Amino acid sequence: MFPRPRVRNNMNIVIFGAGKTGQYLARTWSSEGNDIILIESNPVLCERLRNQLDVMIIESRGIKRDVFSRKNFAACDLFIAVSSNDEMNILSSSVAKKIGAEKTVARIRDDRLSFMDELIDLNYFGIDMIVHPEMELSREIENLLAYPSAIDVYEFYNGRIMLLSTMVTAESSIVGKSLAEIATMYSLEHVRIVVIERGFEAHIPRGDFLVRENDKFFVIAGRDYLEEVFAMTGFHGGRKSRNIMIHGGGKLVETIGRYLEDQGEFNLKIITEEENQATHFSEILSKSLVVHGEGTDLNTLAAEGIIEMDFFLALTASDEINVVSSLLANHLKVKRTVTRIEKIDYLPVSKTIGLSRCVNSSIATANAVMRFMKHGKVLSSSTLKGTNVIMVTFQVSQDSAYLGIPLSKLQEKIPRNAIVGAIYRDAKTIVPSGENSVKPGDEMIVFLERSALRRVERMFG
Repeated sequence: MFPRPRVRNNMNIVIFGAGKTGQYLARTWSSEGNDIILIESNPVLCERLRNQLDVMIIESRGIKRDVFSRKNFAACDLFIAVSSNDEMNILSSSVAKKIGAEKTVARIRDDRLSFMDELIDLNYFGIDMIVHPEMELSREIENLLAYPSAIDVYEFYNGRIMLLSTMVTAESSIVGKSLAEIATMYSLEHVRIVVIERGFEAHIPRGDFLVRENDKFFVIAGRDYLEEVFAMTGFHGGRKSRNIMIHGGGKLVETIGRYLEDQGEFNLKIITEEENQATHFSEILSKSLVVHGEGTDLNTLAAEGIIEMDFFLALTASDEINVVSSLLANHLKVKRTVTRIEKIDYLPVSKTIGLSRCVNSSIATANAVMRFMKHGKVLSSSTLKGTNVIMVTFQVSQDSAYLGIPLSKLQEKIPRNAIVGAIYRDAKTIVPSGENSVKPGDEMIVFLERSALRRVERMFG
C-alpha cells in the first residue's frame, strides 16, 4: 500500500478519518517527509483532499478486506484512528494491529467510552494508546490557569522542566536590548529563551537578536524559576487568578469545573445556553454558580459580574460564538481569555484580534500522539501552536561526532534555525549554558524549523 521503499528515519503512517484532526495530522507529518495514507468514507471529501494534500487518499467505508490486509499493513509504523465514530476507531485500531501495524492509536470522544483504557487491557485489543481530546484540552487549560501570565504552557518529565510563552510588555526593561545584553541584566542560569514570535513569524534567536515590545517569548526553565521569566518580560507578581467565568457546556467544561472545585482556590461561574446542561452542572458542581443564559449577551455578562473576572474561558462547540464572547470579554476589560478554536485556519487570525490564548483539540491530539511516538533516535515531537517550529526530543547516539563539545562551540555547527533547549541526563534536567556538552544516551530537547529536522537528527541521532 505504501508507494515508496522506506526512507531512513521516515515513517509509514495510516490515518483513519479525514476530519479536522485527520487533515491536520496528514499535513503535519507529510511536511516532515513521512509517507501518509489517509482513509476516508466520504467520496466528496476524498476528491477535495486529493487536490489539497500530498498524501495517498483511499476511499473506504468501514473496514474493507481489500484495504485492511496484511500485505497493505506490513510496513505500517503507526495507525491512528480519528474518525467521528469512536467504536469504529477502536475496532479499526484493533484490526490494524492484528494485520501488521507496529503502533496503534485510537481517539475517543464519547463520555461513555472515555475511561475505557482504565477498565480494560488495551493490549488485548491491540491498542497502544487512547487519546481523549477533551482531557488533553483540559490539561492545557489547567496549566494556563495555574500560570496566568503565560500564554502557552508545556510540561516535560513530569513537570521537572517547563516550556511557556509570555508577552514582553512595555514596562519590561529588556525592550530594545539584545539577548546578549539581557544575559548580563538577569540571572539566566536556569532559563533559556528558545523561540521568539513576532507578528506572524517565529524566530530561533541568537545573541544579537533585539527584543521589541509585544514579542512573544517561548522560554524553557525549571518550575522554580518561572517567576524570573515573568519579571524579565514585565509581569511583576500580581494576585493569583481566582475569579473564573466559563461559557460553554459538555465534557470539557465539566472536567475543568471539577478540577477547579477540587483545587478549592477558585470562584467559578458557568454560563450555558442549554437548560439541560445548566441543570446537570448545578447537580454535579455544588461549589459553582451555574447560569442558564446567552454567553454572547452583554447584559447577561454584565449582570454576572464579568468585570470582576480574572479569566474568561470560551469553550462552546462553535468557534464563531467563542470568538465573539471572548472579544466581548476583552471589551469589558477582562485581563485574560482562553478561546476554543477548532478551525486551524482561524488560529493565525486570532492573534491579530487580540485572542492570544487559544486551544485546539486537533493540535492537542496531535501533540499527545507525537509525545507517544518513538522512531529511531527521535523520542517525541510536538508543534509550537501557531508557528512553524517543532520541539523534538532526541536520544544522543554513541556514534555522534559532536559528543563532549561545549554548546557555545556546538551552536556554530547546528543550523541557525535550531537551538538546544534542555538536556535530560541520569533522571536530572539541565537547562544548558555554553559550557555544557552532550553525552551518549542524553535526551536532548531541540527547537527547530521543520527544514532543519533531518540535519539535526543526523548530527545527534
